[in-house]
Amino acid sequence: MRTTTNFLALLFLLLAMVFGGNSCSKETSSEQPVENKEPIATSVREILFIGNSHTYYNSGVSFHLTEFQKNDDPSMEPFIKEATFSGYSLQDHLSNAGTLSKLEERSWEAIVLQENTFVAANDSEATIASIKAFQELLSTTGTRIYLFMTWPYKEEPQMYNAIKSTYEDAARATRAKIVPVGTVWRDIQADSEANIDLYDADGVHPNVLGTYLASALFYAEIFDKSPSSNPYNGGLDAETANYLKLKANQ
Repeated sequence: MRTTTNFLALLFLLLAMVFGGNSCSKETSSEQPVENKEPIATSVREILFIGNSHTYYNSGVSFHLTEFQKNDDPSMEPFIKEATFSGYSLQDHLSNAGTLSKLEERSWEAIVLQENTFVAANDSEATIASIKAFQELLSTTGTRIYLFMTWPYKEEPQMYNAIKSTYEDAARATRAKIVPVGTVWRDIQADSEANIDLYDADGVHPNVLGTYLASALFYAEIFDKSPSSNPYNGGLDAETANYLKLKANQ
């Protein structure tokens, strides 16, 4: 009888420890920030950008990000690719066989999602639904999702608040990490002393300075390294490149 009593007491103690531990874990997890702020390991090699011409202009963010990483560590050959089509929204990508095939091509360590700017500014629900759909597709892969927040059209600066709100809501809904290209872009455009224009002649797309800035921001966010410590200038003069890298550090 004493043996049985001791066994039951031990079993009760173990159960209390297990369920007590689970309860503590739930409380801790509920206090975690909405966004995943931990960068992926600097050994990351496989990154896929999904978007449109905002991503692929000027040789593409993927090209410049690759050059940043190669200049940091010549021994490392990152695999950074794009699935990009002119004018595409994320919803368009979800029904595109090429994009879906690219997603299944390998176990991507990071995926960058760039919504059509007009859609982000005018249809927040569609953007969030699409990002959630990508999250579901990647739910078993361990892939980290980054959101490429774009900028407003040059002649429609009022788009900024809606774009920012959409990406923030999407990040809260999916725990993805925002890369705030549009916010830094806006700050630079407002810097009268620097007098730097990031827009292409059409007032919508990035010129090479805008693409370089976006790439520097992704280098800082994904690899957790300072662009200012990297010698890659993307063909820009040193003063301009250093200014953009400094802004990307923030």
